[in-house]
Amino acid sequence: MKKWKLILLTLPLLFILLACKKEAPLEQQQVTQKLVPEKTSIPTVFIHGYSGNKQTMKSMMEWFEEKDFAEEELLIEVTSDGQIVDKKAEKKDFKKNNPMIRLVFEDSKSHQWNQADWIQKALSYLKTTYQIEEVNLVGFSMGGISSLLYLETYINDSMQPKVNKVATIGAPFNDFIENGDQELEDILDHGPQMVSDQLVNYTSQVNNIPKETSFLLIGGQLSTSNPSDGTVPLSSSLGVYSLLSKNKNPIKSEVIFGVNASHSSLRKNEDVNKYISNFLWM
Repeated sequence: MKKWKLILLTLPLLFILLACKKEAPLEQQQVTQKLVPEKTSIPTVFIHGYSGNKQTMKSMMEWFEEKDFAEEELLIEVTSDGQIVDKKAEKKDFKKNNPMIRLVFEDSKSHQWNQADWIQKALSYLKTTYQIEEVNLVGFSMGGISSLLYLETYINDSMQPKVNKVATIGAPFNDFIENGDQELEDILDHGPQMVSDQLVNYTSQVNNIPKETSFLLIGGQLSTSNPSDGTVPLSSSLGVYSLLSKNKNPIKSEVIFGVNASHSSLRKNEDVNKYISNFLWM
C-alpha cells in the first residue's frame, strides 16, 4: 500500500519534470537568437500613407535605430508641384550603416498617380545628387500602392536607381473590397475573388517590374471573424501576392493578428518592425 502511495505521489512530479524538459529548447532558442544586420550603404526610403506626414514613419525608423539596424540620414519633401526640398542638403555620401530616408509629400491627400510621380522625382534626385544606384522601399498604406505604381510606370527610366526590395504595410492594392469568405491560402494562390479596377490596372502593367525586385506584403487581421485591419481587408493588403508571384518576383507575406493589428497600429507594431528588418537587412 505504501508503495502505491509513493508511486501516486511521484507521478505528478514526473509529469511536471517532463513538461519542463520539453519546453526548455523553445525558451533557450528565444533567448539565444540574435539578429545581426548586414550593413551596406544602400538606402531604404520610407513612404507614408494618405494624409500622412513626416511623423508617420518616425517611430518605426527610431526602432531600427535603437536596435542599431539602420540610421536615418535624410528627410526629403516633394512639394505639390514636384519640387524637391532636401532637409539635410549638406550630406555628401552614405556610409555602410543601412541609411534610411524619410520621403514626405506636401500634398499627402493627392491620388496615387501623383504620388508615384513624386517618388520618381525623389529617386531621380537621389541618383543625380548622391549617386545612389540602388534603393529599398517601405510603403505604409497608400505609400505601398504608390510604390507599386511607381515600379510599374517609371522603373525602366535610366534616371531611376535600381529597386532591390519593397515592403508594404496595410496597402490597399484591391481598394477596400471585402472578400470575407475567401481563405488566406486562396488569396495568395489565386488573388482576390472580387477585383477592383485598380488591381486590374496593376495586372496590365506588372510585366514592367524587374523580376529581381523582392517583395514583402504585410497585412493585419483583427480577429478570426474580421479578416482585415479595420480599414484594409487581407484580400487587399495581400491582393497582389499571386500577381507578383506569377511575375517571378521573390515574394513573402506576413499577417499580424489581434488588437495591435489595426491599420494605424501596424506602422508602430514591433512584429512588423521585425519582419521588415529581417527582410531588408538580415
